[in-house]
Amino acid sequence: MTIEIKLFGFGDDRPPSFSNDNTIRLDVDTPTTPWLLLRAIGITDATGLVLMNADQVIPQRQWNDAILQDFDRLTLLSAFEGG
Repeated sequence: MTIEIKLFGFGDDRPPSFSNDNTIRLDVDTPTTPWLLLRAIGITDATGLVLMNADQVIPQRQWNDAILQDFDRLTLLSAFEGG
């Protein structure tokens, strides 16, 4: 099962496993939840994060329960300063 994650708003805080274009493709053997996938890439604190699958927000309260599908394309947004 392959899942792609794209980061937005991380800057220098992005996990080191991500490429310069802020994207990573992960191959997982079994169905997984968003929270397990995020922990696998080194994210342990969800404060200020929003996760989207295609154009749909996955509420944080569902990160432990939602099951990701093969070829899901996730976007992980981080709150950042600016205006």
